Amino acid sequence: MKERLKETLENVSDTYEDFVTGVMLLCKTDESRKAVVEYITNNRNVTTSEVLDYCVDVLKI
Repeated sequence: MKERLKETLENVSDTYEDFVTGVMLLCKTDESRKAVVEYITNNRNVTTSEVLDYCVDVLKI
């Protein structure tokens, strides 16, 4: 699941290295990794800011 998360994060339209690293460090469980992958997959035009907001607001991480 870690590799899938990394690949998904790298495909966000405005991705950058620190974003990928930061989210990878935040998502410590397979459950949180899966949730972020699903969020990005279901929202193809999502930005890095929206992914970070999702991690903080929804996942509480």
